[in-house]
Amino acid sequence: MDNNRGIAEHLTFKHVQRLSLPPAAPMGDSNIHRRYAIEAAAWVWHSACAIDEPAVLRFTNTFTLDDPTAIRLHLSADQRYEFFIDGQYVGMGPDRCDLGQWSFASYAIDLTAGEHHFEVLAWWIGADAPTAQVSRQGGFICAAEGLETQLNTGTGPWQVQRLAGWSFRHKQMHAYHAIGAAQTIDGAAWHGPTQAPERASIVAGPIETNGTGIVAEQWHLHPSPLPDMLRRPIRPGQVRAAWAGECDVVHPEHLADEQTHPWQQLIEQGQPVDVPAHSVVQVIWDMAQYYCGFASVTLSGGEGSELAFEWAESLYSVDEQGKRSPHKHHRDEIEGKAFFGFGDAFRNDGGEHRDYRSYWWRAGRYVRLTVRTGDQPLRIDDVCILETRYPWEPKATWHSDDAGLADVSALAVRGLQMCMHETYMDCPYYEQMMYVGDTRLQMLVAHVCCDDDRLTRRSIELFDHSRWKTGLIAERYPSTPFQLSATFSMIWVSMVKDYAWWRNDPAWVKQRMVGMRCLLEQFLPMLNDAGLLGRMPGWSFIDWVPDWNNGCPADGQAGVSAINNLLFIHALRDAAALERAMGEPALAQRWQDMADRLGQRVVQTFWHEPAGCLADDVTHEHFSEHAQCLALLTDTLTGDKAEAALARLLDGEGLARTTVYFSFYLFETLYRFGRGDKLVERFAFWKQLVGQGMRTPVEMPEPSRSDCHAWGSHPLFHFHASLAGVRPAAPGFARVQVAPVSLAGIERIESRVPHPAGEVHVSLHIDRQTNQCQGEITLPAQTPGEFVWADQSLPLNPGRCTAIHVDAKLQ
Repeated sequence: MDNNRGIAEHLTFKHVQRLSLPPAAPMGDSNIHRRYAIEAAAWVWHSACAIDEPAVLRFTNTFTLDDPTAIRLHLSADQRYEFFIDGQYVGMGPDRCDLGQWSFASYAIDLTAGEHHFEVLAWWIGADAPTAQVSRQGGFICAAEGLETQLNTGTGPWQVQRLAGWSFRHKQMHAYHAIGAAQTIDGAAWHGPTQAPERASIVAGPIETNGTGIVAEQWHLHPSPLPDMLRRPIRPGQVRAAWAGECDVVHPEHLADEQTHPWQQLIEQGQPVDVPAHSVVQVIWDMAQYYCGFASVTLSGGEGSELAFEWAESLYSVDEQGKRSPHKHHRDEIEGKAFFGFGDAFRNDGGEHRDYRSYWWRAGRYVRLTVRTGDQPLRIDDVCILETRYPWEPKATWHSDDAGLADVSALAVRGLQMCMHETYMDCPYYEQMMYVGDTRLQMLVAHVCCDDDRLTRRSIELFDHSRWKTGLIAERYPSTPFQLSATFSMIWVSMVKDYAWWRNDPAWVKQRMVGMRCLLEQFLPMLNDAGLLGRMPGWSFIDWVPDWNNGCPADGQAGVSAINNLLFIHALRDAAALERAMGEPALAQRWQDMADRLGQRVVQTFWHEPAGCLADDVTHEHFSEHAQCLALLTDTLTGDKAEAALARLLDGEGLARTTVYFSFYLFETLYRFGRGDKLVERFAFWKQLVGQGMRTPVEMPEPSRSDCHAWGSHPLFHFHASLAGVRPAAPGFARVQVAPVSLAGIERIESRVPHPAGEVHVSLHIDRQTNQCQGEITLPAQTPGEFVWADQSLPLNPGRCTAIHVDAKLQ
């Protein structure tokens, strides 16, 4: 039997539909009472595999039906699986998760009469897996409502074979790298004879309902709320360079058309390329856009020949000594620059039309193919990417007479798409992990762009269930090992509040507020004798400011920091708003009073009169935009002090400046105080990214480690929520406020934003000669609102188009 399965361009098995089952309540019954059909099945594996031994297994089940049969199938595995029916790919899983709510997928399947072949390729690779992969041990589970006897693991006749030829190697990257080891698939073993199949061995039995509350020690199964991830073959872009021999630096002669043309024909038209025996060939493929995907190649002949498929976000500049530097400069340029990447390798066994693909996805814009042949020539029949990501497309639209903002919008959308998979994630190239601070900004962009909230709810829940012995949630999750940040933990409160305002789901929000209260309570014992937060557990990250120590401001890690305390005030005020909105006024008042008291202590301790702003530290030696932003956003500073701090913030002299991530809070401050001119001015950084050939936003100012960090997509939120001014004026988006910020140089704006009841459409024209603001605003049915410009307010009618014509009163 062939060990490799082909990937169809289009799924031909039409009668499969992914299902989303409602979660069972209460959660505490998990692994105590049987709650889902899948819990009647057993977890199985191969009898010859040790509990912690890496293995790739094929599970098969072939059966015949006398009549057409409709079933609901549920399945999962640890660590990963691919699922096929009658040779056709159906799905991959499980969703990244933790052991406390291990994800299983469900499908409605209409089977015709006749023979059917179910196949699952499952693998457990232990420490070689990505850091975001939580795991218990190798295991596979399947249950079918309608064909239990045939398809339930543990009772059904599932057969299992152990596959050979898959190995791993670690490559030292220049920065933190957590996406797992590179893979090599050796075709001689992968396509060669396999062990005889045997009956799958049980490693954990079905959940047996008991009345004593004893929790079974195995995976706590939880239905996946997500759709299948996108998976489609693509061949984008252009082959930019090709040459014989091994060389990391692209030289002018490598760009010749006669060398690149055959490889371009392979990519574009599928015309095979023959590589002679005893040779090395390297190719640089510029996909012209950033992609996430699985490498896929088809090889013929060339026994022992190897094709390495490496990814890079950009090529690196080299210094005068020819050594690779940390600088990438213009991302479109490759000549004279070095390729340094990460990827997988495929070694052919000499057979014809052998299909290979990687089994963990990679990311980037550039691919380097390196072909090494032995005694026989190798034919490359096909090379492509199986693109993968969450199937998210924006529904919002944005237009203005500033053409540069349209380019920034495209940059932001692509950055968010590349960081949306089974979880949100910081970056697809280096880490593939979900961090609280990043994720809040990504969710806000998603709120203004699309009405699909499944990934947002899933991600908030995962953080909720990550609570550690400190009571604080994880800084990143899922993750092995566990990482803690008290500052990021605070931001989770704002994430829940954002969802409560932008979406209409109060019952779900109330479930999260139990964890919110627990989290906030954990900070109270950390208050020192002066009533301020001092050293907190974990990494108190704030922003990648170049002069700060590992992302922490002065005294932010071990001392008393104004920024840390202000961030806690921010969380307390958001918690108060949530409690009030959800009918808990007493709790709201408690959080509000705490925020007020803490704010008074912050002003007493950190206000520096000569500077006219708050200091970061108690010695008043360090100052930042960060402290002023949080103080102004939380009303910690009022009156004359607020005016002075705002003036200092706008001037910027002597302040540590916000970088890509924390500039979100700067933009919120500029919006709140009506400084659209400064807001547009700071968008210049993102316009420069476009000018540097970026396709996605960076992690930090140059030299940036990561070229794709979706926390830098937040300007797109501000296009809609600040420039157009579309924001919820009440929980559940029950009322709409359209309050555009005064602008510098922008006269026309059009914004369409999804709403729980439809969409909000704003079209405005600011006439700078007549000083008038004119336009139209349409709200969803049954949703009232108001238009606000400076001191003027106009009611907006539900479900109707309201004409706007007011004095602009521009600043």
